[in-house]
Amino acid sequence: MSAYNIETRHYHPRFWPVWLLLGLGWSVAQLPFRLQLALGRGLGRLVKVISAERRHVTRRNLEVCFPNLSQAEQKQLFHDAFDELGIGFIEIGLAYWGKPARVDPLCHLSGMEHIEKARADGKGVMLIAAHMTSLELCLRMFSERQPTAAMYKPAHNDLFEQYSALKRSRYTIPVPNRSIRPFLSHMRKGGVAFYLPDQHYGFRFSVFAPFFGVQTATIAKTPEFINITGAAVIPVLFGRRDDGYHIEVQPALDYPTGDAVMDATLLNQCIENNIRRYPAQYLWQHRRFKSRPQGEPSIY
Repeated sequence: MSAYNIETRHYHPRFWPVWLLLGLGWSVAQLPFRLQLALGRGLGRLVKVISAERRHVTRRNLEVCFPNLSQAEQKQLFHDAFDELGIGFIEIGLAYWGKPARVDPLCHLSGMEHIEKARADGKGVMLIAAHMTSLELCLRMFSERQPTAAMYKPAHNDLFEQYSALKRSRYTIPVPNRSIRPFLSHMRKGGVAFYLPDQHYGFRFSVFAPFFGVQTATIAKTPEFINITGAAVIPVLFGRRDDGYHIEVQPALDYPTGDAVMDATLLNQCIENNIRRYPAQYLWQHRRFKSRPQGEPSIY
């Protein structure tokens, strides 16, 4: 089964609901951008109404990460986070189906000299990125200017997985997260790759390090990946403003340090920097603090 082709069996009637959903996504991607944003906000508000669990997780994440905000500020950020979640679904459609003439003018890219310096030194590049709601669209914008590999979590639905892999392959090098070797090989050969360390990958591969002042299970395998590939570690910040999507490549980190907790802390700081710039545009609906140090009660 190829990751880049739709198979004959995917046209069976049992897959028609998925095709209908994909058709709806394509249709929305053809609409004016401002109307897409409005529809996205409506979708996010629908998710907020129907999912009590996501409301609870989002509220608790914001409470522990921004304890100094007033009650009114917390409430506004909570509502904005769901608006941005819905817009994020629309942005995936724009990444998949948006025409270059519509997508390209929205991109504002800076800091590419940091990647060029690493490449001139004969190094690949690991770009430290956050799970911002505009991730897929910004990945397309960036990859069309700099060929980039990106790991992703495969979809549960077989057709949607195949279709997504096909679409992603047109603007990036998609690597399922169960296949780390091609990802590392790409960087070892001097390639550039998006790397998202802000999810929990199990205690076996994690250490606890501060994230917004909260001890958070953070992947500890990254220094090993750098030792294998020799890649430069470079943060990339991105998000949507009124005039489009801003992608800023920052200077390379002095990484790894040789201390597992310090290394994890540096990665978390990169994610924090992106969130503080676009606080509502992070995936707050994810249970980032699901695992706690021994003896600590659950945040959720």
